[in-house]
Amino acid sequence: MYSAIGRLTISSMSPRLSPTMCTALPLSSTKLLPPLTSFYNLPVQSVPTCPLHTSSVVERARQSTRIKKRKKNLDDKKKKEDRLRKNPPPLPRKVQLMLIAKGLGSKPKPWRKPDTRPFPSDTAWSEMFNSWARLGVEEAVECLRENYHPTMENIPDGMVWAKLEFNLQQVKKEKFMDGFTKMVPVYHPFERGVAEKVILAFCKEPEDIKVAEAAGATKAGGIEMIEEIVKGKMDVSEFDHFLATEDIVPDLKPLVGVLRDKFPKKNLGSVSADIGKMVQTFAHGMLVSVNKPKKTLGYEEDLSYGVAEVQIGRLNQPIKEIEGNLTTLLETVREQAPRRATGGFVTRCELYVEGPLRATFSIVHDLVDDEKYKKHLAEEKSVKVDTKLETIKEEVEN
Repeated sequence: MYSAIGRLTISSMSPRLSPTMCTALPLSSTKLLPPLTSFYNLPVQSVPTCPLHTSSVVERARQSTRIKKRKKNLDDKKKKEDRLRKNPPPLPRKVQLMLIAKGLGSKPKPWRKPDTRPFPSDTAWSEMFNSWARLGVEEAVECLRENYHPTMENIPDGMVWAKLEFNLQQVKKEKFMDGFTKMVPVYHPFERGVAEKVILAFCKEPEDIKVAEAAGATKAGGIEMIEEIVKGKMDVSEFDHFLATEDIVPDLKPLVGVLRDKFPKKNLGSVSADIGKMVQTFAHGMLVSVNKPKKTLGYEEDLSYGVAEVQIGRLNQPIKEIEGNLTTLLETVREQAPRRATGGFVTRCELYVEGPLRATFSIVHDLVDDEKYKKHLAEEKSVKVDTKLETIKEEVEN
């Protein structure tokens, strides 16, 4: 079957054959005919076609209209982002079920354990309905010793840890403290896998020299020892820290080039009037870090919350030594407390031992700001006073 283009080409180039002759042929007969071009020895000609432009270049709007549409799209996108920021869409149901299966729940948990339950009125109670127990240091250590007795978990010399919670809010409610580190002395040393430091103390008074040596300084001396170091008679590379009292600091100037980075300075804490505490701090002390937890899935963001976990002794130590280390820890850390009238700084202290039980016991201490417990004690005292007055009045009336 031949097209109209073929008919036009043949009619234009061959006058003998008209278009009516081509169209008059039946369909069955056209299949048997050879190609007209080869039959009439005609050259093959290609017919040019006009391309159809369907791109946006032909149909696009004016430039002002396009700018207006672009501005409108950007404004709509910004409004949608603001709307989603204020009212974020709920999590998909599958994601919620996954979080619940992992223990995260639908609502984020607070970093501080809420203490909204009342205090118990009996000697035995459940913490599901009442506040947690407050124990003394001696009673808590005895409970830990029972848990890790050889007949139980068999860790009689377990490491005792203290977990401290802090309120890092500053004087202004909108400002908060950052995490900090503090060097804490250990007056009752215990085995914690850390080598003891070699200390050299510069003291002017002979009494201070005796105190430094009793505190654990390897060597202590005055101006004579400074002269020996300057002349090279003493090797200073054997010592880890160099400490000094405030009255001998002007005499230490010849040692600036010898000691270099280890030269005693007040801002580094290596110069103080209390040489005994300073020697204990650098010889047996430990660096305590108060950290602020990062934003975590499943927990509320609390900028005022800080936590520190510190080793304070071993279970086989005397209880007085463990309590002494805890008191020193609290006294040293409270030096960083902001000057606030309310709220406290160390809000909670818990003791525990590393082991399979992970049982914790909250501690009652004078340096722990447990405001709820203090109010409870004040109320109990007032009730006792009222009952005593009532009994006295009844006796007088009778």
